[in-house]
Amino acid sequence: MTYVEEKEFVLRLDLRCAFPDDYEGEADGYVWMNDFRPIANEIVAAAAAAFRRQPGWTLRSANRGRPQDDEVTLIAERTAP
Repeated sequence: MTYVEEKEFVLRLDLRCAFPDDYEGEADGYVWMNDFRPIANEIVAAAAAAFRRQPGWTLRSANRGRPQDDEVTLIAERTAP
């Protein structure tokens, strides 16, 4: 069996949007998050590009049961030198 070491690196983004005092709540379904989706795609693409530039690394996505709108998990694997 192959020995594999693992270490976690987390880049966490807490997204916020401030509203006026008369705001009625989340009835709009977090419509402001629509503006974040292209940013999220760009962040994931930038991470993938960074790994492609480094020899010995591969990157694949993983699903941890959370919607992709809430979480993206990438598994970066290094080939031992």
